[in-house]
Amino acid sequence: MPKIVDHDRQREKFADATIRIMARDGLDGVNMRAVAAEAGLSYGSLFHYFNSKDELLMHAVRHSAALQTRRVNEYSSRYSGLRALQQILCDDTISSESSRDDWLVWLAFLYKASLKKSFALLYAEMIDGWLARIKTLLDDAIEAGELRPELDTEFEAMAVWVYSAGIGQQGLLHPRRLPPKMQKRLISEYLNKLKR
Repeated sequence: MPKIVDHDRQREKFADATIRIMARDGLDGVNMRAVAAEAGLSYGSLFHYFNSKDELLMHAVRHSAALQTRRVNEYSSRYSGLRALQQILCDDTISSESSRDDWLVWLAFLYKASLKKSFALLYAEMIDGWLARIKTLLDDAIEAGELRPELDTEFEAMAVWVYSAGIGQQGLLHPRRLPPKMQKRLISEYLNKLKR
C-alpha cells in the first residue's frame, strides 16, 4: 500500500526548519540542503514543494505570520477594543526564544523586501492587513467609549504600528535595555495616552 503523505505537514516542516536556520545562522545559512537536513526530510522532496530558495523563504514568512494571526484571532475572539489591541501588540514583543526567532526571520524578510519586488509585494500585503486590524480595534475602542471620538484611527493605526515595530527591533538589538517587561510597559503606556 502506498504511503500517504500529508503535503501541508511537509510544507510546515520545511517552513519551521527554515525559520530555525534563519534564526540561528541568518540568511546566509539558508540553503536547500541545509533546510532539508534540518527538517529531517530528503533533499529531493523539498523540490516537490519549492522551486527556489526565495519561494521557500516567502513560504516560511507566511507560515510565521499565519501562526501569529492564529494567536491574534484568539485574542480578538475573547477581547475587544483597547484590550485586544494591547494583547496583539504585546504578542509582537520579544518575550521568548520563539518570538526572538520570529523577529530574526522578519528582519531577514525586510532585507529581502528592500531588494526584490516579490518580497516587497508580500510585505505590503501583510502590513496592509496588520494596519487594517489595528484600525478596526481602535474604531471598536472609540465605539466602546475607551478613546476620544475625534481620534483619527487611520493615522493612529500607522503610528501604533511604527511604534510597535520599533519596540520589537530595539528589543532584539538591546535586550538588556528593553527586556520583555519594559517592551510591554511601553505599549501599555502609549495606549493609555490615547485615552486622554
